[in-house]
Amino acid sequence: MPIRVALAALLLTALSACTPLQLEHPLPPEAALAPATTGTIAQTVAAIGLAPGESSYRLIESNTDALALQLRAAQLATRSLDSMYYMWLDDVSGRLLACELMRAADRGVRVRVLVDDMYARKLPIELAALDRHPRIELRVYHPYRTRNSAVGAVLEFVFSGFRLNHRMHNKAWIADGQIALLGGRNVGDPYFGLHEGFDFRDLGVLLAGAGAREVSAIFDEYWNSPIVLPLAAVPSRQAVPELADAQRRLEEGRARTLAMPEFAPILAPRALDAEIRSGERRFLGRDVHVASDLPDKWQQRAAAPIGVAAELRRVIDGAQREVVLISPYFVPGREGIAWLRLLEDRGVQVRVLTNSVNATDIPAVHGGYARYRRRLLRAGIEIHELKRSSRLRRLESPFHGSSRASLHTKAVVIDGRIAFVGSFNLDPRSTWINTEMGVFIDDPRFAAQVRRGYERSLGGEHSYRLALEGEHRERLVWYDLQDGQPRRQTREPTSSWSRRLVALLARVVPTVERHL
Repeated sequence: MPIRVALAALLLTALSACTPLQLEHPLPPEAALAPATTGTIAQTVAAIGLAPGESSYRLIESNTDALALQLRAAQLATRSLDSMYYMWLDDVSGRLLACELMRAADRGVRVRVLVDDMYARKLPIELAALDRHPRIELRVYHPYRTRNSAVGAVLEFVFSGFRLNHRMHNKAWIADGQIALLGGRNVGDPYFGLHEGFDFRDLGVLLAGAGAREVSAIFDEYWNSPIVLPLAAVPSRQAVPELADAQRRLEEGRARTLAMPEFAPILAPRALDAEIRSGERRFLGRDVHVASDLPDKWQQRAAAPIGVAAELRRVIDGAQREVVLISPYFVPGREGIAWLRLLEDRGVQVRVLTNSVNATDIPAVHGGYARYRRRLLRAGIEIHELKRSSRLRRLESPFHGSSRASLHTKAVVIDGRIAFVGSFNLDPRSTWINTEMGVFIDDPRFAAQVRRGYERSLGGEHSYRLALEGEHRERLVWYDLQDGQPRRQTREPTSSWSRRLVALLARVVPTVERHL
């Protein structure tokens, strides 16, 4: 009998997995509140004096600056806070930002949080409890039916025709409808320089004006999508504390964090107006465009790239001299290599910065990329791989410890004039499967800032330069510096046999062969 019950349960799980979880009655559309006209944020943006259609933009290179800006924006918000993230981790920064959202809601600010369901099931339970606050609502992108069984989740994934493989990879933080921070950072310690294991190097862009309004409109499009459900409508057996208990825990955690001397430079009150208006790092312009995929991108069944991928392709095709591609996960596929070769054939130098096998957090993806290295180099494409132990300290975090440097930046620079910064990896998953977003800025000054970060990574102490040698250019070689001296290696630079094995297996397993 137990076996029959188990089989019956298995069959029911398989059958239920065929249809997506959805509401019986669709929610009425909900729009962003009108931008605040009072308060520090509104006054700061007004003081810039932006003309209609104009944007203010600033590159956020430091991880600790990114965390400080998100915290300060939440502290100063008077009207609304909207955020959308692929990942919101249950750690110091995740709880700290959740606490600031709670404090903002207590002041009367409307708070909306959209999280992909891949990590919504691992949210801090205090953040989940905040959904009970009258001014806070959490929604989940493309939720699973199965909430409490790993086996059940796998079965649902498979029997749904892999529909659940499509995830929301977007990242954005919007305050008072006036400023927006977007880029490649999730909410979690590895993205803010607070993690002992990985020290992700990333970029973000702080927008005000027309660009911030574009981000807000994209958020609303996702928030109102039929495949996005309120957290309260998603079945779960998770024991969520009462709102008062959650608030108490978050406040206690915040107090402990504030007491840590290492957090002083992060949490010290910063003048947000100085961060926004600083002429040294902030630019103004009209050639700013925030691109985003449709929430149901995969349902479009497009034969060619659409959304962010299509816009990137179009802008890169217009290059005349140089294209710099920065991506932690770079898997071009055969069509992608053919496309990049066409650029090289007409005199456009293509340069790539990605992770080495030791620096990547996903060795299997590195294996998918490694199979194309020789073809890329033969096509004339320049390749650099970031080292695990890079000492490049532009993150300015007090929490480096023994963490591994890992590239997480997703950026493109075309002809030193147009720059793209966002969540889009140069791989098939970002092109065809996940939803992505990012900002295109046509401004040589801004592009120069993005490119300088790339150039700082090229030194032999920070990265390997790849080349082909031998009579038939078959031998792959890594050049770098060790203790200030030139070094040449003919074997994948890693001391980890497990990473080498995973990467090797990924090289021999078939992958999606479609262009970027």
